[in-house]
Amino acid sequence: MLKSIFYIFFIPIISIYGQEVLFNDFKYDMPIHDAKVILKNKPDWFKNLSLGKGTSYSLTKRSLVERDGKLVSINIWSKKHLDIKQAESYLKKSRTYLEAIGYNVVYAQENWSNPKLLKKNLPCIRFVDSEKQNLIEVYPRGHGSIYNVFATFYNYNWFLKKARGLE
Repeated sequence: MLKSIFYIFFIPIISIYGQEVLFNDFKYDMPIHDAKVILKNKPDWFKNLSLGKGTSYSLTKRSLVERDGKLVSINIWSKKHLDIKQAESYLKKSRTYLEAIGYNVVYAQENWSNPKLLKKNLPCIRFVDSEKQNLIEVYPRGHGSIYNVFATFYNYNWFLKKARGLE
């Protein structure tokens, strides 16, 4: 009897607390339905996120990336279309912000802050937290004079497995 009480109450707690945070209340490998409930309960909060002074990002249902019904990554993007100067500013401010909260740059193109000079087949700039739980990739997308800046939040171990072709 005591053994079954242990399994009923403690095993679920271990699995909940064993999940690693991707972004805010979202945890890697959580059921996608639970992630959508979190988003639904705080819709206004997720429509005005900041990665540095003067930046405004948005997170929507399309931001949640799932595999087999589980959350694997989150994409956020600039709330409005940006011109080239604004995109450069977003990239610089986002880097400054992420470094200030403890993320380290693990990869950056030579011209990471200039969208027009980026090599399209390579990532722009990537950050990892000190505990190596999360990897954040920040990159611009656009053409001509209209850009958006994106940030994708990954679980570090999942990202490494994916990069090595194991996922």
